[in-house]
Amino acid sequence: MRFKKHEHGIQYFNSLLSSLSLPFYDVAALSKLELINRLKYEGAILFARKIKINQRIGWKDELYKPQFPMYQQIKYTLDPSTNTARYKLVYQPARVMDKIPLMPMKQNFLENMALWCYDSDTHEVVIVFKDDQENSRMLDPMWMVNMSAADINKLFRHDIFYEDKYAPQALEFQRVACFCFYRGIHAGSTWSAQY
Repeated sequence: MRFKKHEHGIQYFNSLLSSLSLPFYDVAALSKLELINRLKYEGAILFARKIKINQRIGWKDELYKPQFPMYQQIKYTLDPSTNTARYKLVYQPARVMDKIPLMPMKQNFLENMALWCYDSDTHEVVIVFKDDQENSRMLDPMWMVNMSAADINKLFRHDIFYEDKYAPQALEFQRVACFCFYRGIHAGSTWSAQY
């Protein structure tokens, strides 16, 4: 499972190659970003390197070529200055996953939580602990529905720390924690997708 996070949400992909179904400008922007590879997967590092090289040489390698637009004629419209047909650029939908994969989360691990904050560099939430326990990171706010009731209660009781310019992204995590707390949504509970 691979994902791309941007300000409007997260897109999940089944494989690295399916991320090339994005429009060429998205793949070009991805090639300029630093890869966050928490699992130290060697294939992801090689893929990112190959995309950077391929973008630099003008998408010559067919295997690593992203999606380019197709021209489609707009019916019954003419350009008044040239009296020729008008066209629009059409992209096929990206091959993203239909359902959000929920990550398995540790259960009842927030007893020693000191605070949680939004990391503006990686756009993740970092949960900091009081003792020498390793910090925990969470990329998607929807992963909270797989936490235990005690952990959600702990996140609900603590406000998230963030820089002012990242307030909308950080408060998404706070809202999901409040939503899960008030609706009783946690790992092991039965809840309807109608929420």
